[in-house]
Amino acid sequence: MGAKSLIVTADDFGFDSPVNAAVIRAHREGILRFASLMVLRPAAAEAAALAKENPRLGVGLHLELCAAEPARAGMRYFFDRKARAGLEAEIRAQIEALLALGLKPTHVDGHCNVHVHPVIFPALCRLAREYGIPRVRLPAGEISACLDYPGTDDVLAPLILAGVFSVMGGWVRGSAQGLQVPRAWGLLRSGTMTEDYVLRLLDRLPDGLTEFYFHPRADPESLVTGRPTATHQTATELETLLSPRVRRRIEELGVELVSRA
Repeated sequence: MGAKSLIVTADDFGFDSPVNAAVIRAHREGILRFASLMVLRPAAAEAAALAKENPRLGVGLHLELCAAEPARAGMRYFFDRKARAGLEAEIRAQIEALLALGLKPTHVDGHCNVHVHPVIFPALCRLAREYGIPRVRLPAGEISACLDYPGTDDVLAPLILAGVFSVMGGWVRGSAQGLQVPRAWGLLRSGTMTEDYVLRLLDRLPDGLTEFYFHPRADPESLVTGRPTATHQTATELETLLSPRVRRRIEELGVELVSRA
């Protein structure tokens, strides 16, 4: 890989048809090279079929262990012995479901990043090694770019979020021995990864391997200018993935855009 290498991923593949359509368009026409698939959703089979039609798209597992409240799910895994006892079996079942769809996972991450939880992450990494899944996500290192971005009026929320994931990431990183764990950016402006913001991230890209992750949606009504939608899936992020300015800046900076092997 080059001095600066970039993985570009779309989360929530399989959520529904508008998300699936956005992922495929961003892959065919834009900079998207990977997608994380939700095997428990009704459109998962459609997503798998589309992935097979586009074999250059790397597909991983987007692990679901919570619907929308990761903090509550996290407390459950800390204090509920029954939930902890069934954790590894649930992760295994979702990996097996992705394999049953005919896809070999290129990576694994989690819905709402719940996979970074100190109880969940070690189990996930053990199974990733068992199944030969080479890469896992840990969000880190985005805070300065987020706070310096013009128009950022809510400073406290990203500071807290970055702090929580920094502590958890430091706690669990050792569990990922033998796996690829690039820094991942997208947490602090999830659903509002605009063209201008991503251009700013690119200009701050450090040497080594970094992941940018998005939540694109092929629905014009999901365009946002400020706060994200409830699901964080937006046409705004699809536009960013399709942006000629973003592609041109990647080329100008000599950043290697990573594709599946």
